[in-house]
Amino acid sequence: MIPFLTGRGRETPGKRTYLVALTVDCVGNGLWAPVALIFFTRGQHLPLAHVGAALTVGGLLGLLAGPVNGLLVDRWGPANGAALSYAVRTGVFALFPFVSATWQVGALAVVAGAADRLFWTASTPLLARLVPAGELMGVLSTASVLKVSGWAAGGAIGATAGGLLIDSATGLHLVAYANGLTYAAAMGLVLTVRRHLRPSPAAEPSADGRAWRWRDLRDAPDFLRLCLLTLLLAFVSDCLTTMLPVVAVVVLRQPSWVPGVVIGVACGAMAVARRPAVAYARRVSAPRALRLAAGFFTLSVLVMASSGWAGPVTTAVVLGAALIGTLGDALFAPVVTTTANAAAPPGLEGRYNATFQTSFGIAGAVAPAAGTALLAHGNTVLWLGLAAVCAGTALSVGFLTRPTRPVAAPAAAPLRRIVVGGISGAGKTTLAAALAGALDIRHIEMDALYHGPGWTHRTEFADDVERATRAPAWICDAQYHWVVGDLLGERADTFVWLDLPRRTVMRRVLLRSVVRAATGRELWHGNRETWRSMLRNPRHPLRWAWSQHATRRAETAAFLGLHPGLTVVHLTSARQARQWLRSIPHRTLSPDPSPLSSGGTTVQDRWREPVPPGEPLLEIHGGNRLSGAVRTSGFKHSLVTTVAAAATASAPVRIENCPDIVETAVLGEIFRAAGAHAHYDGADETFTVDASAWDRAELPADLVGRIHGSLYLLPALVSRNGVARLSASGGCPIGEGPRGRPVEHLLDVMGRFGVTTRLTADGSVDLTAQRLTPCTIDMLDYTRNKALMSGPCYSGAVKTALLMGAVTHGTTTLQHPYLKPDVTDMVTVLRDLGADIEFAGPETWVIHGRGPESLHRPVDVTLIPDLIEVVTWICAGVLLADEPLRITGPGIDRAVHALAPEFDLLDRMGVRVDVGADEVTAHPLTKPLRPVEFTAMSRGVFSDSQPFLALLGAYAEGPTYIREAVWEHRFGFAPELEALGMRTAVDDTVLRVDGPCPPHRPGTDLRATDLRAAAVLLLAALAVPGRTTLRNHHHLARGYRDLVEDLVKLGADIRHTTAPDVRPKPPAGAGVDPA
Repeated sequence: MIPFLTGRGRETPGKRTYLVALTVDCVGNGLWAPVALIFFTRGQHLPLAHVGAALTVGGLLGLLAGPVNGLLVDRWGPANGAALSYAVRTGVFALFPFVSATWQVGALAVVAGAADRLFWTASTPLLARLVPAGELMGVLSTASVLKVSGWAAGGAIGATAGGLLIDSATGLHLVAYANGLTYAAAMGLVLTVRRHLRPSPAAEPSADGRAWRWRDLRDAPDFLRLCLLTLLLAFVSDCLTTMLPVVAVVVLRQPSWVPGVVIGVACGAMAVARRPAVAYARRVSAPRALRLAAGFFTLSVLVMASSGWAGPVTTAVVLGAALIGTLGDALFAPVVTTTANAAAPPGLEGRYNATFQTSFGIAGAVAPAAGTALLAHGNTVLWLGLAAVCAGTALSVGFLTRPTRPVAAPAAAPLRRIVVGGISGAGKTTLAAALAGALDIRHIEMDALYHGPGWTHRTEFADDVERATRAPAWICDAQYHWVVGDLLGERADTFVWLDLPRRTVMRRVLLRSVVRAATGRELWHGNRETWRSMLRNPRHPLRWAWSQHATRRAETAAFLGLHPGLTVVHLTSARQARQWLRSIPHRTLSPDPSPLSSGGTTVQDRWREPVPPGEPLLEIHGGNRLSGAVRTSGFKHSLVTTVAAAATASAPVRIENCPDIVETAVLGEIFRAAGAHAHYDGADETFTVDASAWDRAELPADLVGRIHGSLYLLPALVSRNGVARLSASGGCPIGEGPRGRPVEHLLDVMGRFGVTTRLTADGSVDLTAQRLTPCTIDMLDYTRNKALMSGPCYSGAVKTALLMGAVTHGTTTLQHPYLKPDVTDMVTVLRDLGADIEFAGPETWVIHGRGPESLHRPVDVTLIPDLIEVVTWICAGVLLADEPLRITGPGIDRAVHALAPEFDLLDRMGVRVDVGADEVTAHPLTKPLRPVEFTAMSRGVFSDSQPFLALLGAYAEGPTYIREAVWEHRFGFAPELEALGMRTAVDDTVLRVDGPCPPHRPGTDLRATDLRAAAVLLLAALAVPGRTTLRNHHHLARGYRDLVEDLVKLGADIRHTTAPDVRPKPPAGAGVDPA
């Protein structure tokens, strides 16, 4: 493969091999039609018209194999799918000599068409697993060149060979066999590529526990709109390719050599335009690139519309139109294919690409018929009609590529006592039944309780509803409020409002009523719907849904206004309802408190080796009550992101309210080791850094390995030096990856900017970048749960993308960014340094990068109070103080705003917290708290906050359920809390705290697994009268200025000591096999 097509620089293993196989496929496709026509008409003596019709119909029927092809690619892998397509087509050509009837030609055409569709279904997923994400668009552009060139070459070879051997049966057989052998050779090439492929991602099961179905595509309207856009532009492209040679020869009376020259020039132009087209597409958003492609197509067909009056320059006009159309093709195919592949969920690439490729198949099938039909009305009509399609598509690109925001479950919705509201026919009962099955809770069907035999009203209805809703968990539909009054509103915690349009409701209720009347199906207590009631009953659901639609909507809004404590899920379409239902965890939260299962954590699970003599310990004497006020230090996470932004700049950054923690000291040492300036003033709590003299591409391993935040220095390293090496970073081991934290997502983000990355087995990172290129990234690609917009990689990916966008020349677009203060503070610092970052919408940030040289303005920044420290002190004030505990710090109001989900949860629990202009006051506990259920996630309650909320849950009257949607290993504190006497159970990502059962067991040796575990265990131990020891308290220094000293100042009794040389005995029965 020539370097011009494959690109320069480091070659991806297997890429050339696959492109050779793809070329063989395209040449074979070009050979198919002429060889088949000549072979079956002259070699097998079948009628030409019949053979042509059989090939056409067979090709169209082959499109129907799309669903099967997609499933094969997902089940067997794209390489095996491509190899199977070659094997099938090898067999098809081998059967040519045995064909003796037209129907057999059609059968072979169906099989060959299905195999061809299988190849293109597998092609893009295969390339996506073969080359880095940043190279995919360029390789797809190369594939487009090879596709056009291969088809043209195949057609020419087929026509030439068939013409030379038209009277030789043996020669025609040899041509067929030779074509089959080329497919066999390509199959061998594809099979050798398999060893270079990255592992296939596993399909993510839906939250409701069922497998993906084809009809679920209706809940991906953004992808379906993209397929429609592809169909329209592919139709215009195919019409140009098909009709331009015909018009040139038949209508414009050009010489017979013109079509050949046009095809040759187009292939050459495609090869020349490939590289600049890809470079442009990488710099701009996909809609903008597709709009330009549609503009090229429009200009091309308008030039052809004027060709009838071109006179002596007609040939030049035709060539010009072909060249302009080629520019459209060079942009259109790679951009739309890359976008479609990115839209496919993990494990569903084959099925999504099968749907996407169907757009090309339909366009290719329709274009000849539509083009000739338009041409029958005149040359101008043909090209103006295509121009209208192009113009309409260009104007609609924004809509057709608009991302659909996922419908998420409410961040802290308990989902235990649920009311589903809406007009008759909205689907209340259906949704309630499905939700009850997903959560394994009781469904109270109100119609069945209300209606007695003969459609009478049961007098026991109100009492039945009252008894049923006493249960801790249930779901029912909102009906008959004139009987039950406000009972449901008082007892429910969640209201699901099916606010569907009247047209949707009427279609549903009409279909339901007709089916019920036609089948006579029994509803409740022998009652049935009849045709008579449908026509005469003024309160029939059909009439009621029409007349009361607006009234019921107003009544529901008023009802919700009277119950502000309800968590409301407002669904305005059937698609939203389906998507929300699938986002509900399937039977994750047990509806009723139950004894701890064997899968829960127990004291025995904690048994470990004794504390080594001399190990530092905290000796905690609990029972003392706290009093006074405490001042919080600056936000640790914002400190790290601010310093990372400063590392990319060439100006000093002064950070006020900077905490004296490990991160501050280590980052200062890293700056100084790199030749830069860093100074911390402990008295003023200011940290000044200046990276203008930075001269190192590799940082000391002993420093990098102490903190996780060192990873965010990678953009600065690679932008300054073009190469970088970073040893494995540190941090709390609460996730997957080297040292318990993921790294690959940061490298993938940098790869999108053109950085070549390598992660070694020991967790070290090597980076090289010849030139940084801007890009568009949907940050939801880095979430584990797109419905919740949450996952361990989300925050870090957004921070890395922001830094890379700021140091890269060109426009970078980030969609669905992480919105917590550590990221928004980074944006503020980068803008103050000189970066041009535009908020293009609530979910879109646009970075107009001008390189690191633009980040040259000095900046002063004041960190907000550490958000998790605020939560820590609120927990301490509620559980340990004997008077209100005042919490202060500069910018405390911003901290309260950022902690809105936590404050809402505290209010639901019954915790009293007063918020003033410059302080927060936590009031001591005076009565039992209320149990809650919530999810810790990236856009809700902080994962770092949930250990403290779990401790509060021990003081609640009932079980508290905490689902962790960020980190995999976040519940390391649970068995330690149980050792103190709390009742906890962990089931995968869900922690249950059975209250009331506060910590009460002293004399325990506790071990902290991470920073927040150390803090919550310290508070829990202070609540237990008596002596407790805590190991691994060094974690505290990475997140708190001096938590121990601050607690001592408030009245706590905590002493630093070391472990004695005494070997404790294990608890009775620990490690003993009961058998």
